[in-house]
Amino acid sequence: MQQQNKNNMEHLPKDPAILVSSINMLLRDEEFDTLESLCYYFNTTEEDIKNYLLQHGYVYSEDQKQMRPVGYNIPHASIETAYAFFHQKQRIYQYSTLDWQKDDIEYAIGDYADNMNQELYNLISDGRNTFLRDHTTFAKDIEEAIKKMEKLLN
Repeated sequence: MQQQNKNNMEHLPKDPAILVSSINMLLRDEEFDTLESLCYYFNTTEEDIKNYLLQHGYVYSEDQKQMRPVGYNIPHASIETAYAFFHQKQRIYQYSTLDWQKDDIEYAIGDYADNMNQELYNLISDGRNTFLRDHTTFAKDIEEAIKKMEKLLN
């Protein structure tokens, strides 16, 4: 349950790093028991906060009840492996003129997506379950996946 706001904050900070710090402090110090109650108090929505901070490299961990850097729980090796596989397949796909070869690549990537680190998949797919699995958007999806993993690797 929400307790009296000891910090007398009237609004949430706009700067992403300060916002993350503030949210984590307010949840850690148990001034708010959930992100939802914190957002309600500050007249915003969880979705708005999560989307804004995702653009600045942070995600909300339900388990830890805190904002964390994107990819904090994804092993670096998982990102490297997925990136190498996707990058290789995308290069072949991009220049192939054979429909059967493109279909095989789409199938291989879709199968890989089914079995890869699910936190990584959720991160690169932005919650879209058809990401890398839909023939009509595959070329765009794999490019997007590679770009997002490049950012995670840097």
